Amino acid sequence: MDPRQLKRWIRALWLTGAAAVLATAAAAWWLGDQHTRNHRDNGPVFGDVLVSGDGRTITTTAMWTPCHAQRPQLRAHESPEMVTLVIRESTANLQQQCDSADQQITTTIASPLGSRPLIDASTGRTITPFDGSELATPRYLPVGYEPSEEIYDEPPDERCLPSPFERAESASWSRFYRKGFGHPSLAVAQIAKETPDDPRGAIASVDGHTAHLQEHSASRCLTWSSDTYTYVVATRSAQLTTDELLRIAKRLSR
Repeated sequence: MDPRQLKRWIRALWLTGAAAVLATAAAAWWLGDQHTRNHRDNGPVFGDVLVSGDGRTITTTAMWTPCHAQRPQLRAHESPEMVTLVIRESTANLQQQCDSADQQITTTIASPLGSRPLIDASTGRTITPFDGSELATPRYLPVGYEPSEEIYDEPPDERCLPSPFERAESASWSRFYRKGFGHPSLAVAQIAKETPDDPRGAIASVDGHTAHLQEHSASRCLTWSSDTYTYVVATRSAQLTTDELLRIAKRLSR
């Protein structure tokens, strides 16, 4: 073979190989980018779970930030023996800084839960849900406050409400409220256990039971027990007075 032809042939092979490597790298980058944008992982259900009074609507809490490609979704798979739950979460873009927008997410099953156990599909653990038919509803809210799917968490050393991402032995559920388009600043929680009345430090009476006020650097809460439940009315708004918290507390009903 002519040396010049051989040189051209070798150069062509080198260019072809280089192009193949670049194409492979580009394909890998594209697949990785698509994975980052669209891949969804199945995650455990960390927080408490509410089952509606009719037994068909299931709600829990989920961590979410705008860095995620999509909002988290609660998925349920039901069989005659059980109902399993999983949270579908999109992969976050860790190159961005995002504020948390944790929220409550919901799914609906075809038949009422009934006596079937509720199972965390990721861990295999049984979930004891809060019975929505027992959930007390506030008949009074301060002017401008409306229910919110967005939630807020508290520092562990200033906690009034049950942790939204840690299930305790006693089932609980918290409802959150916000004023206008702001973040939620008011919450009403109900815990399936009764705390004995303690007259020490009581500031008022709710349905004949002593109510206690806790004050923290960024929040206040009123706590009392009645009818095998413990109730909490909490706020992180300096504009809501203790009298307003008492008014909410005294107008809770099931």
